[in-house]
Amino acid sequence: MENIYGVIRTLSRKTLKRKQKIQPKPTTNGVTNPREKIPERERETRDLRDSRDSRESRESRESRESRESRESREIRELRESRDEIEVEIRDRRGQTSSPVPREREREREREREREMRDDRREQSTPQHDGRHPLLQFAVDHFRQSPELEILKADSSLKSKAKRNEWTWKAQTDVVKWQATPLRAPLLRLPAALSPPALECFTCIRAYCGDLQPAERAIHQDMTEVKCVYTVLMHCHSVPELRDEVYCQLMKQTTSNRSATQDSCQRAWRLMSILASYFTCSETLRPFLVEYLSAAAADRRRPCQGTAAVCLANFRKTLRCGGRKNVPSVEEVTAVSAGRSARRQLYRLPGGAERVVNTRCATVVQDIVNELCELIGVTSEAERAEFSLYCIVAGDALTMPLAGDEYVLDVTTELQRAHHPFYLIFCRSVWHHPLRSDAPPLYTEVLFNQVAPDYLEGLLLVLPGGGAPAAGVLRDAALVAALLHRAAGLPDAPHPRDLKFLLPKPLLALREPRPAKWASWVTAEWPTVRTLTPAAAKSKVLQVLSRWPLFGSSFFAVRRVGGAGEWREFVLALNRRGVHLLHPATHDTDASWPYAELISTRKVRSEDGTLFLDVKCGSLLQQRVTRLQAEQAHEVARLIRQYIALQRDQRDQRLDSAFGSQ
Repeated sequence: MENIYGVIRTLSRKTLKRKQKIQPKPTTNGVTNPREKIPERERETRDLRDSRDSRESRESRESRESRESRESREIRELRESRDEIEVEIRDRRGQTSSPVPREREREREREREREMRDDRREQSTPQHDGRHPLLQFAVDHFRQSPELEILKADSSLKSKAKRNEWTWKAQTDVVKWQATPLRAPLLRLPAALSPPALECFTCIRAYCGDLQPAERAIHQDMTEVKCVYTVLMHCHSVPELRDEVYCQLMKQTTSNRSATQDSCQRAWRLMSILASYFTCSETLRPFLVEYLSAAAADRRRPCQGTAAVCLANFRKTLRCGGRKNVPSVEEVTAVSAGRSARRQLYRLPGGAERVVNTRCATVVQDIVNELCELIGVTSEAERAEFSLYCIVAGDALTMPLAGDEYVLDVTTELQRAHHPFYLIFCRSVWHHPLRSDAPPLYTEVLFNQVAPDYLEGLLLVLPGGGAPAAGVLRDAALVAALLHRAAGLPDAPHPRDLKFLLPKPLLALREPRPAKWASWVTAEWPTVRTLTPAAAKSKVLQVLSRWPLFGSSFFAVRRVGGAGEWREFVLALNRRGVHLLHPATHDTDASWPYAELISTRKVRSEDGTLFLDVKCGSLLQQRVTRLQAEQAHEVARLIRQYIALQRDQRDQRLDSAFGSQ
């Protein structure tokens, strides 16, 4: 202000000096003094100089007036701004000192927040450009600190551009790493959620090793496992806290300048655990995805790999719903140490084992896809025929795990209950034909799955309880020789080995006798002995694939007979339909192709017995068959899968037929 007044006084003095230089010309009654006679040239020079001085005086006067008006206008604006600030400060002090009802105080607080949001929009806040996602989200959704409000008031004396700069810088400090505890949640949460939100931030800082010495003395029991459990517990019980915790973790991974060397890395690891359990709100989701994507794509960042794991876990949670069980102590310790993958054993039919790296967010379908890739199954339709089963010691029944089920949820729950278990990969649906160009492991897996059913006699049909057809007997002799060669044995099988090479129902028949079987198998040996064990296994699959019950899933069921009594049956599901078989001879009692099946319904009686109602027929004529089946859920699942596969195959044929026309 003093500088402006000084400029005005200086301009006034210069104007007065310039006016004193202009003197009137001396005259004597209008006659020029002869002694002061001026030559003509000097007179012209003087007139020119006088006109120039008058013109300069006029221009300076005009510029001075315009300058004075502009300066006075600026002074007036500054005075008005100062008066407004003083009034605002007085009002604020008055509000603080005077007793205001709580509701009115809250209403004023909300009004001030709305005004501040409007001011930020008017100040040309940068649009959502994706380069600073957390900063963009904070502008509209973070709780405004008192320091930011004071800063906005103080900066009203500055120009508009300066006000934007100061406000934006203050906002960036809110989204950067913080060494001290939060005084309030980052988001505008209800007052009741402030304590758990602040506790989550304390757990995050403790997990990252950022607690101050005084805080460490208070939170001595805050182990990394307890920190993880506390954060997950709050996010599970109060879904409104999930956005807050995600924002806190993004804040602690932004411009992290902690003295703890791995503080930023541990914050990312904690976020990878959180991302495998919970999603966020629709409002935060695009900003969080952009934040994770930018960090995962920046190769200059040392935490790029962990950020990529966070992004993958979060996307998997969006698709599969997130994990349900808290992680084990071993899992938390491994992730905290940077070991994001666990070496999990998976069995294949026949007892072979494969190790697959299993992460926090690995689901069953991921394991199925990886094992299918291992055996050479690449098409998505054929992969749908394979499943992962969890076999628990002592459980007679088992079902395949759902494709979107998290593997570590299953294993952690069984380990806590101290139940011995193993995970086995096998084929549950046999719709697609056998592949001749598959790698040896493909043949190995299917052979080890089919051979036990064959030797138990499940694939064999004994019409009326007698011997099967001659063609079936020849196939059985050939398969016996192939099984002997598949075991890697170079010599012809001995008669005493036949009990391990023939189905049990055939050995129980009176005819043919064991000596006859030995001669038939020996006759097949010369053509088999030259095959490799892998080729012999492939040949077994080719021979048995011609049998009607090949590729069937078998279930023990009961059905009400004509007299009202329950009768035992074997339910066989294969690509040809649903078949009720006699338990000893496997003669077909009833059969329904999938084209006639309308629906299935599971029913549980009052005593806990599980039934499956199978509705078949047409829209005009329908009938319901009730089956008592302990594995009704698995039967219904397989029926639905076969129906879907046949429908897809029919649609493909129609598409190809229309495409060729």
